[in-house]
Amino acid sequence: MHVPFLCPRGHRLVPGRVIVGWSPCVCPPCGGRARGLRGHRTYLCLDCKDEHVTTKCYLPHHVPAQGAAYRWP
Repeated sequence: MHVPFLCPRGHRLVPGRVIVGWSPCVCPPCGGRARGLRGHRTYLCLDCKDEHVTTKCYLPHHVPAQGAAYRWP
């Protein structure tokens, strides 16, 4: 799986400037994964946080199921 090296605003995601986390989800890209792996690895940019902006990268990308009420993880 590709790990992002830039946030959506162009900051470098380097040690000490990014928080790596996990968000459980059963959207189509995650639904076929084994139990315990259904979710997204998240990357929170601390440079954006310092600028009072929240940017998070989700891998795999979040895709709502067709016909489901939209819900972001």
